Amino acid sequence: MRRAFQRCIATVPQIRPSIIGDLPISAHRPIRFNSITRAAIASHTVATRDFHSTSLRKDAAESADGRDQAKEDSDAQVVSKFAELETRGLVHPTVVNTITRGMGLETMTEVQSATLHEALRGTDIIAQAKTGTGKTIAFLLPVLQNIIEKDPYLAKSSHGRRGPRTTADDIRALIISPTRELAEQIADEARKLVKSTGIIVQTAVGGTMKRQGMRDIQQQGCHILVGTPGRLKDILSDPYSRVEAPDLNALVFDEADRLLDQGFWPEIQGIMQLLPSPAQKPRQTLMFSATMSQDVITLARQTLKKGFKFVRTIRDDEAPTHARVPQNIVKLKGFENAAPALFELCQREIMQSENDPSKPPFKAMVYFNSAAEVSLYYSLFRALEDRSGRSPLLPAKTFLIHSRLSQMQRTRAAEDFKRCRSGIFLSSDVTARGMDFPGVTHVIQMGLATSREMYIHRIGRTARAGREGTGWLFVDEMEAREVRGKLGEMPLVPNDTLETARLDLTQAADISAEQGELLATYQKAIQQVPRGEKVKVFMSFFGTFAWHPRKQQLVDNMNRLATYGWGMEEPPMVSPSLLRRLPSFRNVTGLRLGHEPSDDDGSDMRRSSGRSPRDFGRRGGPAGGFGRVGPGFGRGVLPPGGSSGGSPGGFRSEGTGYGGSSRSSGNGYSGFSRSGRSDGPPRERRAQSYDY
Repeated sequence: MRRAFQRCIATVPQIRPSIIGDLPISAHRPIRFNSITRAAIASHTVATRDFHSTSLRKDAAESADGRDQAKEDSDAQVVSKFAELETRGLVHPTVVNTITRGMGLETMTEVQSATLHEALRGTDIIAQAKTGTGKTIAFLLPVLQNIIEKDPYLAKSSHGRRGPRTTADDIRALIISPTRELAEQIADEARKLVKSTGIIVQTAVGGTMKRQGMRDIQQQGCHILVGTPGRLKDILSDPYSRVEAPDLNALVFDEADRLLDQGFWPEIQGIMQLLPSPAQKPRQTLMFSATMSQDVITLARQTLKKGFKFVRTIRDDEAPTHARVPQNIVKLKGFENAAPALFELCQREIMQSENDPSKPPFKAMVYFNSAAEVSLYYSLFRALEDRSGRSPLLPAKTFLIHSRLSQMQRTRAAEDFKRCRSGIFLSSDVTARGMDFPGVTHVIQMGLATSREMYIHRIGRTARAGREGTGWLFVDEMEAREVRGKLGEMPLVPNDTLETARLDLTQAADISAEQGELLATYQKAIQQVPRGEKVKVFMSFFGTFAWHPRKQQLVDNMNRLATYGWGMEEPPMVSPSLLRRLPSFRNVTGLRLGHEPSDDDGSDMRRSSGRSPRDFGRRGGPAGGFGRVGPGFGRGVLPPGGSSGGSPGGFRSEGTGYGGSSRSSGNGYSGFSRSGRSDGPPRERRAQSYDY
C-alpha cells in the first residue's frame, strides 16, 4: 500500500526551483560544514564562496567547536594508499585485494584521499571534482563497504554455494548518472570491484538495452542499481516491475551539475518520493559535481544530512583544461579537404610518436557533428587497409561510437578504445562529457561544435589526470568566419603544416611525393565507401549548417565535396519533401531534386559493367585528377631537368589534378575522372562490419 501511495505521488508534476529564493521555507535548511576534511585543507583551501551566501560561510566557521576539531585531528588522518584501508579496518580485505591486485591500483587520487575516510564513516559528502580524477571509486568504495557491513555474507562470491537469493526489491544503493554511457561506465567499474563478492550490479538505462536490463534485474536480483533519471523513475514507479528499494542505504548523484543542467530535476524529485524516507530508513548520500551552481546547492539542501562534508579538489588558481591545452586551428580550403587533412595529421602524428620514445602512443578522439559523418569516416579508415589488412595508420586501431549504435556496441567500443595502446576513436558528442578515456593525446574536432560549452567538453577528453594533450580544430573557410562568435576567446593558434588542408582539389597544383602518395591512397579508399553513407552525410549538412546565413555558398561547398571529395558523378538528389521543410533553401540553385536510388552493393562502383561515374586509380586515360578534365596524380609529366625517378619537390601535372613524383615515365596515379571506363573492374571491397 505504501509503495502504491508513493507511486501516485510521483506522478504529480513538480515545479523546478530556479533559485534558492523560490524554495518553500522548509527547504531553507542551512548548509553546515561541521568540519572540512583535513585532506582537502592540506592540499589547498576549501572555498565556500561558490555557495553564494555569507551565512553559509558563517555556518561553516561556527559549526566546528574544539571537541569536534580534536576528534578530526585524531580520526581524519589522510589516507593515500589503498592498502591502508585494510590495515585500518575501513574496507573489507576482499575489496582491497581486488583494487590492489586485480586492478593494479596502489596510490589514491586527490579526490579519493580527500573523501574516502569520511565517506567510509557514513558521513554525507558533497565533492567538487573534475571528471577523470578517480571519483567513481571514491563513491563506490563506501557503497560497497556499507553493503558488506550490513550483510557480511556478501563479502564472498556465492558461486558454487547456495546462499540467500537476491531479488529485484533488494536494492541497497542507487547511483544516478546523466547519460547512458556514463552509467554503463560506472557499472563496469563497480563490477570490477565486486568481482570476488556476492554483490550484484545492474543498470537501468534507456535505448536498445532497456528490456534486457529489466530482465537482468528481475532474474538475477540487484544490490547496486546504476541508471539515468528517467529510466530509474520509470522502473521504480512501475508496479509490475517488482523493482523496489525498501532497504536503500546509499544514494549517489554523479555529475550533479549536469543532471540539473539537462533538466532532470522533475525526475530526481519523483525518484526521491519513491524511496524510503530518510527519517524512517537512514541512508548516506554522496554527491559529486564539477561546478557548484545554484541548482546544485538546492539539491544538496534537499538531500544531504546535517553535518555533511564539503570537499573541493579544484583550486582557484587552477587553469581549466581548455585554457592550458595547446589548441591548433586548421583552415581548410573546402569541405573536400577535411578527410585528406585528417588522414595526413593522423599519419604524421603516429609516425612521430613511433619514432620518438619520449612521446606517448598516439591516441586520438575525433569528434563530428553527426552520426552519419562518424560512420562515413569509419568506413573510409577501414578502407585504407590493403588486402592483407595492413593500414597506413598502424599501429593505431580505429573505433567508432555514436547514438545510433546499440548500447552493447557503444560499451564495447568504449572499452576497446580504453584498453588499446594506440587508437583513433571516431565519435559524436555522446562521449564529450563525463566519460574518461585514459591516455588520450589528441582531440580533433571536425567542424565547429554546436556551442562553446560543447567545444570545451570535447577538449576536456585530453590532458587528464596531470597528463599532456593537444587539441585540433578543422574548419573550412565558411566556418572560419564564425569561430570567434561561436567559441569566444579560445587560445587557438593557426596551423598551416598540413599540406592537403589548403590544396585546391579542383585545380592543378605542385605537391610533394609524400602527399601525392597520400592523396592516391585516399582516393582509392573513398571509392569503397558506400554511396548511401555519402548521401546521409550530404543530407545531414542541411541540419548541421542550418545556422549559416549564406545558403548558396553552403550548397556550392556541399556539391564540391560530393564531386571532388567523394568522386561522385553528380551531387546526391534532394527529395522535394525535404526541401519543403527547408524554406531557406528554396531559392538556392545547384540542388538536384529527386529521390536517391537504393544502393545495396556497398560502394559507388557499378560492378556489373565495370563503369564508374568517376573512376579511381585509373592509369593512362584521357581524363583524371580531382579536376574535371585532364590527368591526375603524377601522370608522367616531368619538370625540366627532372628524371623518371621523381622529384622530391613534386611536379606539376599536365592539365588539372595533382602531381606527385612519378614512379616511371608515363605512369602514375590518376584521380577522379569525370567519365571513362577503367582498365578493369575495381578491386572488390571487403565486407564492412561495425565490430570493434
